[in-house]
Amino acid sequence: MPVVRLKGLNRVRKVLKDGSVRVHWYAWKGGPKLEGQPGSPEFIASYNRAVDQRRAPRNDTLAGLVTAYKAAPEFQKLATSTQAEWRRWLDRISADEATNDIGGLTLKLLDDRRTREDVLDWRDQYADRPRTADYGMQVLSRVLGWAVDRGRLAINIAAGVEQLYKSDRADQIWTAEEVAAYRAAAPSPEVGYIVALACVTGLRREDLAKLTWKHVGDLAIVVATGKSQGRRSVTIPLLPDAKILLSEIKAQQTARHAELVAVATKKKRPPPPVCLTVLSNTRGQPWSVSGLEHQVIDTKTKAGVGKHLHDARGTFATRLRKAGLTAPEIADILAWDEKRVERILAKYVDRDTIVRALAERIARNESGSAAPNSFPTLSDEGGE
Repeated sequence: MPVVRLKGLNRVRKVLKDGSVRVHWYAWKGGPKLEGQPGSPEFIASYNRAVDQRRAPRNDTLAGLVTAYKAAPEFQKLATSTQAEWRRWLDRISADEATNDIGGLTLKLLDDRRTREDVLDWRDQYADRPRTADYGMQVLSRVLGWAVDRGRLAINIAAGVEQLYKSDRADQIWTAEEVAAYRAAAPSPEVGYIVALACVTGLRREDLAKLTWKHVGDLAIVVATGKSQGRRSVTIPLLPDAKILLSEIKAQQTARHAELVAVATKKKRPPPPVCLTVLSNTRGQPWSVSGLEHQVIDTKTKAGVGKHLHDARGTFATRLRKAGLTAPEIADILAWDEKRVERILAKYVDRDTIVRALAERIARNESGSAAPNSFPTLSDEGGE
């Protein structure tokens, strides 16, 4: 009969008061006590139960959150290819065996900002591949953000972690075709508006999420920037296409609110309040920053667009230049270095468009002068 060797058994000798010795067996160090004598069916069965229970993630751990997230509609609606890629990372996040594994972190620890250090230690395992490390953090942040939305966590300790991979994307813009493809792939008009609004305002992700209708004036948007933690306000001039888009968003938001009120009335519930933010979800509520970003990531992936949300700032720079603004003026609006602005303008803005815009500006300026930039004639100088 073959001998079955059980992995990880922990043998503990205990001396009783009468001097006799009793041996206790545990499934592993710190694990549950096993029943019966080694080699007996009872012993083997209790060992197998202990191992099975260990493999099943506890509901109050990160591994448990991952299991729940995999079954959630937010994960199931992802493209098949995206799910396959994310499952590899979700398995790594769930692991709880190696020193830097985080799958065993409890919900209580995940709600403690000090645990962020453990999360960064986990990410740093892949620091030699910075884009890989950043991708892992993206997946982890999605899981924690989902748990926050479900009320299982109060905070997302993986949100806002600085990326390890650095690249100069000043030469990246969203083309009109890419914006159209993104909007066509969006699961709702509300999601489609996110990139479109970013391209005509140049606002960062955090500022897009908190932008309210009170910030929108007749000529410009004035809002305290999230990057400066409210210490600096930025003024965004409203171009004609921005005004058209804002009118479209307002009309759609009003129609969505009417639908929600009708549903609430039918179910005899209080009507939902009117959303104060410019961007809102299908429930008529403001986007969270992570929710907004994740919707963009999913939609642009579905549309086959390789641009990022923050590339919309470069798109806005080209729009401002075509509207006749100078590179220093654009740099001031976007809080960019002037050389960065010049680099993107040199690559993407049609020079004929620039020349026409400048010519029109010169014509307007000269039309207000009695003799605009005219050279003196001989008669003016008293000559023949």
